[in-house]
Amino acid sequence: MSNVYSSETIYYPRSTAKIDPHIDYVLDVLKAALQIFPGKYQLTPSSMAYPQTRAINETISPTGELDLVWTMSTNERESKLIPIRIPLDKGMLGWRISFVSSKNKDILKPIKSLSDLNKLDAGQVHDWPDTDILQSNKINVITSSTYEALFKMLEVNRFDYFPRAIFEIWGEQTSHSDLKIAIDDHIVLHYPTAYYFFVSPRRAGLAKDLKNGMEHILASGQFENIFQKYHKESTRKADIRHRNIIELNNPLLDSNKLPLNRPELWFSP
Repeated sequence: MSNVYSSETIYYPRSTAKIDPHIDYVLDVLKAALQIFPGKYQLTPSSMAYPQTRAINETISPTGELDLVWTMSTNERESKLIPIRIPLDKGMLGWRISFVSSKNKDILKPIKSLSDLNKLDAGQVHDWPDTDILQSNKINVITSSTYEALFKMLEVNRFDYFPRAIFEIWGEQTSHSDLKIAIDDHIVLHYPTAYYFFVSPRRAGLAKDLKNGMEHILASGQFENIFQKYHKESTRKADIRHRNIIELNNPLLDSNKLPLNRPELWFSP
């Protein structure tokens, strides 16, 4: 006999990007994971677009609008929210290639080491964990209060490069094709991290269901099929094996918390 549920509304954050090529992937995974509870959950975007820190606070708050977020893991976030420790990105968020100005397309070509990179300026949003990670590795970072502003700042050479995850950058290139920016061909930054669903402490039942649903689609192969549908081409284009890899430390996350004992969860170039 099939289960009959009364539908619960799940509020997720509306994107702040003018075009967010990543949200379709995340929502496909979320819908697939919750399909084992047919009719139980109804997914609804938030009433407004929340910057990352605000979205997390809305998910933590006892009276916040959001029931879950998807974001890079940090020790602090794991202590305040319920992490579903299955990396949506298979760790690809920690593999980063960069936008550069079209006028300085080869600015990263001479970079062979972290000390070389430290002579240049990166661009990031001020409240992204990436900002702290880069700065902790002695990388100079020029910050913006908004994501969209960074593309125009790069175009006018306010900084030298804008690191993006390899599954993000190609879609972002398409959605900002009106700007004179290019994708670097020479280096890739790497640090250990994971991109999880985080559920509000208010929704422990949802967290349990989502964890079970994620394990179900992993076991069935559905997760891998969705991942390849969206990211196979990005991985091919990134061509990591022909780039110089600059390894960075990630002081924001205890690597012991990562499910590194499950190789099927991780991308390997």
